[in-house]
Amino acid sequence: KQMKIDRLNAIPEDAEAGTVEEFMYKDGEKEILEKLDNDLVGLVPVKSRVREIAALLVVDKLRRNLGLDTSVPSLHMCFTGAPGTGKTTVAMRMGQILQRMGYCRSGHLVVATRDDLVGQYVGHTAPKTKEVIKKAMGGV
Repeated sequence: KQMKIDRLNAIPEDAEAGTVEEFMYKDGEKEILEKLDNDLVGLVPVKSRVREIAALLVVDKLRRNLGLDTSVPSLHMCFTGAPGTGKTTVAMRMGQILQRMGYCRSGHLVVATRDDLVGQYVGHTAPKTKEVIKKAMGGV
């Protein structure tokens, strides 16, 4: 704990890590969040959560710029709900945000249903699931 305190105290007062606006405007994350607001009517908790995740990623970048310890935030997500509730739209926008902020390579979206993951025979589920995961690598 003392080592962390010493590291914080060693950061010069005039050291700049950047600003939130710089990270949110630089690569177009702000525009993606605005598109999300325009694409979906209602869903205030979902939009708030997406903004919280984007803010967490910005803080992670700012900490990294100051040389502070950061761990890669867990970005595992599962979008569930009834048909037509905006799951795919939210996932697509989240992929674009993650890609532009440098947390995933391509930001592509892979949609999987139960049929894509569960096999018809014993021992068939694992290879099917592994294939879907392989397709999703680097994206959402």
